[in-house]
Amino acid sequence: MTMVYFFLGLLIFWSVLLTAIFRFEKRMAWPYGELQPEPPFADPTGYGAARVEEAVANGFTLLGWARDLKGPKYRVSYAMLISPDRNLFAIVGAGSILQIQLTATWLFTPTSDGRCYYSTDHQAGVQIDLSHHWTNQLVPGANFPQLLQEHQNWVGTNAVVPRCLTRGREMAEFRTLRQEHYLHMARTGLIGFTDASAEYFHFTLTGAARTATWGYFLGMARQLSRGRFPRSA
Repeated sequence: MTMVYFFLGLLIFWSVLLTAIFRFEKRMAWPYGELQPEPPFADPTGYGAARVEEAVANGFTLLGWARDLKGPKYRVSYAMLISPDRNLFAIVGAGSILQIQLTATWLFTPTSDGRCYYSTDHQAGVQIDLSHHWTNQLVPGANFPQLLQEHQNWVGTNAVVPRCLTRGREMAEFRTLRQEHYLHMARTGLIGFTDASAEYFHFTLTGAARTATWGYFLGMARQLSRGRFPRSA
């Protein structure tokens, strides 16, 4: 019985802590700076260069590198890439946040109805959307070809009808996709914007509690199952 109480206490502690973090953390709908030809920050892990090389070998075009705009403690470089058929937008992130190392790759498939499916290789790259406007899967530890294959299989299983991005306007259209995503979350009461331009937002108290609690259980389930359960979230 003592272990049961300990486990319940641990769940309550983390749920409350994460709810507070989600509620008070100020976030950005578009955290990426202007594109430049080289990474703005050093990457001692070599993750960013390796993943970009793998992506280019799989036919992706590197659009450029962007810095994280959230502040001086966010020293993360993001490589932006587009697939040959222009219906898959890839981001490779490498750097540190508050001196904590971050490496993650995201593959985004915009859909014809304005939604989005994305895959990532790291739990830190998952952001839960309880409105289900965006849906994610986790493929922990995958290299780029593995992540790409798992992503393509997944969107095929879900009968996703992708939308191609316009040549030369990939970044602008991806930015619009993100803005529409957060506007949708605001309409469902999960977040609230702090400025008229809808650039900065906080989770509402209800949105923070629901997202933090579900995200905690989701993270544990995926860690135990190596991302296999639940596959979509």
